[in-house]
Amino acid sequence: MATAELAPGQIGAPIRGILRSQRNTTVLMAEVTGVDKENKLVQAKSLDHIGLSIPYDYLILATGATHSYFGHDEFAEFAPGLKTLADAVAIRNKILRIFEQAETNEPSELDQGLLTFVLVGAGPTGVEMASAIAILIRSTLRTEFRHFDPSSVKVILVDRSSRILGSFSEDLSEAAMRHLESLGVEVRLGQAVDQIDADGVVVNGERINSNTVFWTAGVAASLAGRWLNAETDRSGRVLIQPDLTVPGHPEVFVLGDTALFEQEGKPLAGVAQVAMQQGVYAGRLINSRIAGKAAPPSFRYFDKGTMAVVGNGYAVLQTGNLHLKGLIAWLAWAMIHIQFLALPNLRLSVFLQWMWLYLTQQPGSSLIVEQDKA
Repeated sequence: MATAELAPGQIGAPIRGILRSQRNTTVLMAEVTGVDKENKLVQAKSLDHIGLSIPYDYLILATGATHSYFGHDEFAEFAPGLKTLADAVAIRNKILRIFEQAETNEPSELDQGLLTFVLVGAGPTGVEMASAIAILIRSTLRTEFRHFDPSSVKVILVDRSSRILGSFSEDLSEAAMRHLESLGVEVRLGQAVDQIDADGVVVNGERINSNTVFWTAGVAASLAGRWLNAETDRSGRVLIQPDLTVPGHPEVFVLGDTALFEQEGKPLAGVAQVAMQQGVYAGRLINSRIAGKAAPPSFRYFDKGTMAVVGNGYAVLQTGNLHLKGLIAWLAWAMIHIQFLALPNLRLSVFLQWMWLYLTQQPGSSLIVEQDKA
């Protein structure tokens, strides 16, 4: 969505709509401000800033993660990250506005940094965004813009690691690297970002002029650990027990990116399938307690594989000893993502849009949608 392939309505679905048939479910739009574990209350603030105290018998906190700038929060002003639909819309607007700005300037007047995109972090998010921007340049720009040369646009991916997609095997990482470079992405590995400001970035002491920098590096957990006054790791993830509950409070579950769960001595990665499996387990455990049945065994994560898309029609997939790359991996990635969209109409819409994108190289939502500040 951030690179105009899909529209917001093709990705997100309102919770009320998803749960409309569950008459015993109430949906409240409010901001959680704290948790009173002793009295079993969630403290919240409504949209009109009225304080709410919501009682619970069981509490599931699945509040996700936000961006981590590794102690350099001043970078946030100049390098937005991608975690929410609002983030994606803001990034899409910024990318498309840059192209519109370039169209109104004479080639000799173009600022050196205007058409340079820098992405900090070469994990799946950084790789996917860099490749999507590169394809956007090769397709949409060549057919829709007239007064600047798309080949003058630079996409630079920076990471302090020695290879991209560090959680993948070396052969898939290398394959993804070659494909990124074939799309025109400049990859700088083993280089740390020293500074980010309004004029660009400083990488290993070298200034790169850029009007558009995106942060695709680390993440930090939500404030759930503070609400619970629970033990956390350095990233703010709550240390949970084998049944996904907080020590001393078997009625409080913490799941997904905001939880630290170790399996075979290693913490589980902050990916969607971990959170989804934990959600199913927590639901079954609560149901067994309410029904007076024996509790299921401790949670155990089953790794179904890891995927990353590297441009239209190309992805890498790793599951056990099976390593796939190219179109087959991309089709598997697309089908799995479509399968887990919340509503049937979204699955059909996204399937048709991705097929159209693959065949025509034309994005699905190139609108710049911004609120009038006047």
